[in-house]
Amino acid sequence: MKDYPDEELMKLTANDDISAFEELFRRHKQRVLDFFHRMLWNAEEARDCTQETFLKLWRRRGQYAGKAKLSTYLFQIAKNHFLDNRRKRASRIDTQSISVDGSEEPFEAASSMNGYERIMARDIRSALSEAVARLPENHRLVYVLSEEQRMSYKEIAEILDCPVGTVSSRKVEALNRLRKLLEPLRDELLGRGFQTDKDRALSKTEQETDR
Repeated sequence: MKDYPDEELMKLTANDDISAFEELFRRHKQRVLDFFHRMLWNAEEARDCTQETFLKLWRRRGQYAGKAKLSTYLFQIAKNHFLDNRRKRASRIDTQSISVDGSEEPFEAASSMNGYERIMARDIRSALSEAVARLPENHRLVYVLSEEQRMSYKEIAEILDCPVGTVSSRKVEALNRLRKLLEPLRDELLGRGFQTDKDRALSKTEQETDR
């Protein structure tokens, strides 16, 4: 079944084929787990939500019509479970229990880094994680689905049930908020007043708008 497309596996799953469902779970478990890690910042809760998401997929196996990609349908379930979960309980972000599994690999695998570079990379990663956690929920959803899951704006719009333009504007706002949240770290590492080309372009646009 490893050669079967997701949609064919879902058809088999709809007919109670456990092995087809297990293959879907194997293919998509890590992506869903990474999504919940980024949204919840709690490893145990992320695992529980991942299990619940696939349990809901199994329970709804006969409802999938094949109009959207299976991954889109799955993340719709994950998104709804996340929102339902947050409505039931007060939001609590525990940065001490962050576990991002594979997301740390690009830094840790860089064997050419010296000790100072590793520490700096870890600080940057930690600062970004905390900044993402502080984003408003709707902006965080768009940022995680776009940057972490590498989904297109069209796919995200289907998952969040909103126009593509709304996804685009929320992504821009998320990036602007992250830039402001990370300014102290940037000033510490690069010096106060340092501007990237993007910063200079934005500043010029703002000045022209004020005129």
